[in-house]
Amino acid sequence: MQVMQLHEKTKNFILQFLTGYEDENIFKRFRIGYTADRELFPRYDLVFVPSGFFESEHYGTEASLPVGALPEIEGVPFLYGEDRVEKVGNTVVVYADLVATAFFFLSRYEEICRPQVRDLHGRFPGRESLLFKNGLIDRPILDEYTLLVQRWLREAGIDVPSMPEKIAKVWLTHDVDAPFFGKSLRAFCREVSQGTSWGTAWRLWRQDWEDDPYYTFPLMAELDQACREKADIPVQTVYFLKGGGESPYDKPVYKLKSKGLSKLLDFLVGQNVTFGLHGSYSSGAKRADLYEKREVEQALGKKVFFFRNHFLRSCEPLHLASLESIGITDDFTMGYADVAGFRLATTRPAIWINPISGRLSQLVLHPLSVMDATLADLRYMRLDEEKALEYCTSLFQTVRRHGGEVCLLWHNTSFVQSAYPVNATPWLRDVYRYFLDYLCRLS
Repeated sequence: MQVMQLHEKTKNFILQFLTGYEDENIFKRFRIGYTADRELFPRYDLVFVPSGFFESEHYGTEASLPVGALPEIEGVPFLYGEDRVEKVGNTVVVYADLVATAFFFLSRYEEICRPQVRDLHGRFPGRESLLFKNGLIDRPILDEYTLLVQRWLREAGIDVPSMPEKIAKVWLTHDVDAPFFGKSLRAFCREVSQGTSWGTAWRLWRQDWEDDPYYTFPLMAELDQACREKADIPVQTVYFLKGGGESPYDKPVYKLKSKGLSKLLDFLVGQNVTFGLHGSYSSGAKRADLYEKREVEQALGKKVFFFRNHFLRSCEPLHLASLESIGITDDFTMGYADVAGFRLATTRPAIWINPISGRLSQLVLHPLSVMDATLADLRYMRLDEEKALEYCTSLFQTVRRHGGEVCLLWHNTSFVQSAYPVNATPWLRDVYRYFLDYLCRLS
């Protein structure tokens, strides 16, 4: 891969992101540089010295990845540069290359460097990530840099506004993977083949839609609405709908204009929720599918701008570029299926950076805090209820400390209340209820 030139717009975005201030007027108060030219240091209040990461002949290859224990700058790990800070006149000069480190995480750089490292579903595993291997998956180190940056600016004599410790927003998101359990011929055949009596299988198939075990949407709506009314911070509910799919992993492939799905959509529309496209399993390994987006939009009668991949299957970073091309503005896929934490090393939404071109996109990435299956699935974290509560509430406290967003992903199948089908993890429903109450109190 050729040497990559960091674009000015990208550099400025990273510098602003590191300050923690979204307000452009506040950011303009600071003079922050990214240069190794000592003659330019007096122009700035704070300077980051480049490590050579972007100019390296190994850029984009596994040889460019950090090896061994990570160095630390004032107690916070970083990837490139030196653990050194000095004062040159009135300028604070930092030799830890936090710009390259931020680029690394926000662009998902390590995933283009290790294309051979993928799981059964083509995903880059969280347990293979640099963050997890260094015990940092639950530490948003980019947000920790923000605290250092603000302190360094104060040391340079700059008036830096304090930031409140408060969750900025809560996203309650639901992927509608399987809106029904028994309402299809395929489901009928499945039950009979698994030993269910013909009579029971028939009743499951022919019963009213609202009596299907997976029709838990009224309970979900009730819990989410109570949270929105109770919390003193913004809370938004988003349902991600499938518009097609070609893989066995996409089944059931439902028709949004069918009688049952039309009734469900009518119900959800009345709950004041937002809708997004749940990109199919198939599309996760190629370009986002415009056909799927149109199917969802035609069923809703309006445009959708939010997106999440089925199975969290955003296989390659460049898949994100195709989202922009079909009109997606916000992606909610950015969490690992196998471990909860901070995949982007931040609690805050960030604009995606293309790791090949180095250019800043228009696509906003929202960090996924935790998914229901991640906690309980035997392939993933294998937590019990008590440990899940402990781990996740710690994550939420971290988000609050850094003023970020909490994003929960709970499927309708995790709210099953009937004895049939057997719900292997019945506590997921109770945990969700607890999380909503906890977030309202924490806010």
